[in-house]
Amino acid sequence: MNKETIQHNNKKVIKTTKQNGEISYSIKGVYIGTDIKTGKRITRTITAKTLKALDRKIVESKIQFEKSGSTIKETIQIGNFESLAEFWFSHFKTWVSSQNTINRVRGYLDTYIIPQFGNYKPEQIEASDIQLWLNKLVKKAKQAIESGKKRAPKGSAKDFGAMAHKMSDIFDFGITHFELKFNPAQSIKIPPKPKSNNPAKTIKIPPKPKAIKERIMVLHDEDLKLWLTYLDTLPNTRANRRFKIICNTLLASALRINELLALEITDLDFETNEIIVNKTLMWKSANKKLGIKGEMVCKRSPKTGSGNRKVTVPLSIMENLKEFHEEMASYFKNHGLPESTLIFPTIYGNYMCDRNERATLKKRLTELGLPNYGFHLFRHTHASLMLNAGVNWKELQIRMGHKSIKTTMDIYAELAPKKKAEAVDIYLKEIAKLTA
Repeated sequence: MNKETIQHNNKKVIKTTKQNGEISYSIKGVYIGTDIKTGKRITRTITAKTLKALDRKIVESKIQFEKSGSTIKETIQIGNFESLAEFWFSHFKTWVSSQNTINRVRGYLDTYIIPQFGNYKPEQIEASDIQLWLNKLVKKAKQAIESGKKRAPKGSAKDFGAMAHKMSDIFDFGITHFELKFNPAQSIKIPPKPKSNNPAKTIKIPPKPKAIKERIMVLHDEDLKLWLTYLDTLPNTRANRRFKIICNTLLASALRINELLALEITDLDFETNEIIVNKTLMWKSANKKLGIKGEMVCKRSPKTGSGNRKVTVPLSIMENLKEFHEEMASYFKNHGLPESTLIFPTIYGNYMCDRNERATLKKRLTELGLPNYGFHLFRHTHASLMLNAGVNWKELQIRMGHKSIKTTMDIYAELAPKKKAEAVDIYLKEIAKLTA
C-alpha cells in the first residue's frame, strides 16, 4: 500500500494505492456545518474512489447534516414497547434520588407493564388496550382485598393508578425523543382503588394508648451485662471480631446499621473522637431481564437531612474500627486484591449487606433469652442509657439524627424510668419546702 499527498481544489488529499492497483482519495477535517445545539464545528473524513466522487460526497455530507436538523442526534432503535420502556427507565433513574422509588417503578415494569405490552410496537398500542389491561388489574386487586390477606399475591397490587401514570410518562418520552404521534394512556379512565366489602373493615378501631410502646425494646442493666459478657466469650475469629465491633459501635453511637456499614476510614476523626455520618447503604433491586443482580449501593446522604452529623464515641471504639480496617487492608494486600477504604467491606472489597449479620444477631439474642429487635435494639438501648444519665432531649435528637425533637420524644419518652422517679422526688422536695 502506497500513500501520497496531492493538491485538489487547494486542499490536501491523501491518495492511497493498494497492491492490487485500487485507488482511493481521502480528505480529513471537512467542515460540514455547526451543531445548533452545542455550537461546535462538525468535521468529517470523506473517502471516495475518484476525485469527482470525493467532491460530490463532500456536498452530500453537508446537505445530509442540514436535513438532520444541523445537529448530531443519538440514534437509538426502538423496536418494541419494552425497548422504549427500558430507555425511559434509564433516564428515570437519573431524575429520582430515592432508591426505594426506583425499586418500586422497576417492579411496575417487570411485573405488570413489560409482560403485558413489551412485545407491542409503541405506535400500535391503543387506549382500549391499556383500559382493558387496567380493568383486569383493578379486578385482581379487588379479589386480593376481599380475600382478607394482609399481603396481596404478586400481580395484584392496588397501585395500578401509578402504573397507568408511568405508562403515560413512557409514551410522553417517546413523543419527545422518538417522534411518536400520540399518547394513548392520556385518554384512559383510572378506576378508584377498590374497597373491601368486609363489614369488619368499616369498624372504627380506637387508637392504641400512646403509653404502650411494646415495639421499643431495650437491654436494661442485667440484660445488657449478660450481652456484653457473652460477646467477650465468642471465639476469636475474624467473623466474630467483626460482629463484636459492629454491636459495640452501634451501642456506643446509636448509628443505624446501614450508616455504620457505609463508613470509610476517612469518616473517623481521631482528633475529636467523632464518627462522621454522611451516607447510608441501600439495597438496589435486581433486573432479571437485563441480567443485573441485586446489590448494596451507597446513598451519599443519610436517611434524613438531619442524619448528617458527627457522633462522639469512646476512644476504644475508634481504635477498634481502625484496627479492623487495618486487618482487612492486610487481607487484601496478602491476596493481591485492591485496597478498600471501607471499614466493613466484604472479602471482595464491596459494600457489606447486613442480612447475614442480622441473622447471626437474631440467633444469639434468642439463645440468651433476650429481646430480638435486630440491630435497632442497640440504638434504642443507647437512647435509654443517655436519657437515664441526664442527657437532654435536644442533645439526644442531634445524636440520633432525627429531623425534629418531637420524633425523639415520641419514640423514647418511655425509655427513661429513672428520670420519672427523679421527677417525683423533685415534686416532693418542692412541696416540703412550701409546707415547712
